[in-house]
Amino acid sequence: MKIIVDDGFLFGAGVFETIKVEDGRAIFCEEHLRRLQKSLDFFDISQKISVKEIQAYLATQKEKNFALKIVVSARNILYLKRENPYLHQEKDRGVRLCFSKVLRNSSSAMVYHKTTQYYENLLEKKKAKQRQYDEVVFWNERGELAEGAVSNLFFLKGDQLYTPPVSCGLLPGIMRGKIMEYYPVEEKRILPEDLLDFDACFLTNSLMGVLWVREVEGIFYQKTKKIEKILAEQEAWK
Repeated sequence: MKIIVDDGFLFGAGVFETIKVEDGRAIFCEEHLRRLQKSLDFFDISQKISVKEIQAYLATQKEKNFALKIVVSARNILYLKRENPYLHQEKDRGVRLCFSKVLRNSSSAMVYHKTTQYYENLLEKKKAKQRQYDEVVFWNERGELAEGAVSNLFFLKGDQLYTPPVSCGLLPGIMRGKIMEYYPVEEKRILPEDLLDFDACFLTNSLMGVLWVREVEGIFYQKTKKIEKILAEQEAWK
């Protein structure tokens, strides 16, 4: 693999997408590429990738189930693959979340794009893992819930779904969009005291799909029938 040194390498001026590949097919490929192109246009990076190019790459791969990462900068387009870390996730166990002491800056354009300046997310998640948690959650500078290091959050009260609005400083995830496409969701600014009022919680991203959350740092949630319904129905969206 040849990498040309450019601002993406020197200053993190690049963007990426991570796509779930299942049975040789890139799941939600068009949605990922639309988001990628939007970020490339925003950062004035003159690159473009088509669905046909992704399909051509996948046709050369012996493996049929993996995570495909596409990294793009001014002079580079890289295709990287790794095992999907959620393939062996115990769905019934429920995941545990903790809070980061690092705040999301909702006034920064960087939080709304999947950029190669991503290590803060990974570092905070690593700290969470050391504390025996599965994922870490960020608040913004106003004390509002934003997002997980690699995920979006949804909460349930009765049959009503809630999620923080993008303006709280979060990446608009592909699976977040799918949940909002298939179910009525209210975008709500969520404060610390609100967490006690919800019945249930789950995470989303393109690799994990939907994962039930059983704990958010000492606050415990049920696995309700609504969540079981969403977990069962997500396979039909692909």
